[in-house]
Amino acid sequence: MKGRAALAVTLLVLVCGAADSDKDKPKQPFYSSYLIPGDPLDEKIKAQEKRVEADPGSATLRNDFGNLLAARGFPGDARRQYREAMKLDRKNFLAPYNLGLLEETQGNNSAAIAAYEDSIKRKPGFPASRFHLGLLYERKGWNDRAIEQYARALWIDPTMRNPRRNPLAAETQLLDRASLVNYERDVARATLPAEERFSDEARFARVPVDRPVFENESEGPPALPTPAATPVPSPAASTTTAPAGAPPFTAAAPPPGGAVTPAPAPARPVFGRPAPPPAPTPTPQ
Repeated sequence: MKGRAALAVTLLVLVCGAADSDKDKPKQPFYSSYLIPGDPLDEKIKAQEKRVEADPGSATLRNDFGNLLAARGFPGDARRQYREAMKLDRKNFLAPYNLGLLEETQGNNSAAIAAYEDSIKRKPGFPASRFHLGLLYERKGWNDRAIEQYARALWIDPTMRNPRRNPLAAETQLLDRASLVNYERDVARATLPAEERFSDEARFARVPVDRPVFENESEGPPALPTPAATPVPSPAASTTTAPAGAPPFTAAAPPPGGAVTPAPAPARPVFGRPAPPPAPTPTPQ
């Protein structure tokens, strides 16, 4: 009996030790066993996984990691990365936007609406979130709320009316009503100088609307370099190098009276008609 009891205790200790060792091992994510070596997208996922492990507190890396996982067909893992990015950076508006896209494609419209609304709270001027939110409102029959979101999105980025720029524009029946809401503001906007318009208009003009957005895509086009001013030499400082053996250049003497009469500029043709001949230059008396 004592031998059996000792054997049972030994086996119990071994089982408990194995269970504890399993707890100590890091749990592998769901997607790990499905990645194929050599596949371009899977290799990007592996590389991004290493970046996240090296810098786990980066919301930017986690947002982009979620995009890759969503593209590969792992919505659960992508959702976790988006939510972690949202916790790490309360100002990050792309992670909730991409989460909204994920929930919308999964048919979870209520969760998508909550994600888009969170994105708008973090960045009220992000037109893509507003347009997607308006489309979901319209599908629920909340037309007034949808028109408000469409109008704000179009006010921020007028190019979203174009289906080539925004494929979602072809799915709504309320775009004309949203344009009427913005009519007076559009007229006023046309008179504003470019520097007084919405500050993020150029930044978001090229952001895709029909797929997840990576962090570097939200930065907008790079600023054009400012051309350096070309100094204009003064007449006194300018010099002219003459060919060897040529006499030095001498300016012509001014006419009597000290004034130089400039030659009149040729007149420009008007509406395609030939220009009138230039007026004769008066001869000094």
